[in-house]
Amino acid sequence: MKLKLLCAALAGTMVLASCETTGGYGGGPARTQLSQCMRNALVGAGIGALAGAAIGDEDNRLENAAIGAAVVGGGTYGVCRYLSAREQQRVENAYYQSLNSGQPVSDSWQSDQGAPRSLRVSQPSAAPGYGPECRRVSATVSDPQYGNQNLPPETFCRAPDGSWSPA
Repeated sequence: MKLKLLCAALAGTMVLASCETTGGYGGGPARTQLSQCMRNALVGAGIGALAGAAIGDEDNRLENAAIGAAVVGGGTYGVCRYLSAREQQRVENAYYQSLNSGQPVSDSWQSDQGAPRSLRVSQPSAAPGYGPECRRVSATVSDPQYGNQNLPPETFCRAPDGSWSPA
């Protein structure tokens, strides 16, 4: 039973990993955390597995690790897949608008399913540990059906040409 559960968890992780697109390699554009859903889900699964193994009964550590990985990894993947690729681009564009203006940004639109959504990007703030040319922004997407979704904070650094790149 334990071996079957572990195999199912690993197979699920590999299926999810095969869905992730690549980018930011070989000179491509840098990617924000928002566009790195699969990586975030796999990190979440790893943390869930460690927590499940550490917290659970000693006799069922493998099973508890598999359950922790599935719950945390699946939850992380679900939250960051909440936005379509087009909506993620809209959020990232608002990040850059906020960074360039130094002000908070608000936006509203209809989701792909027709539901009204709104976005609020914070005013950029200093990013401790990244240097004086770096700023951190955070965003909240509001949807009447799902409520407020706080997106992961993003850190950007200004390049010599004046453009912003994810840290």
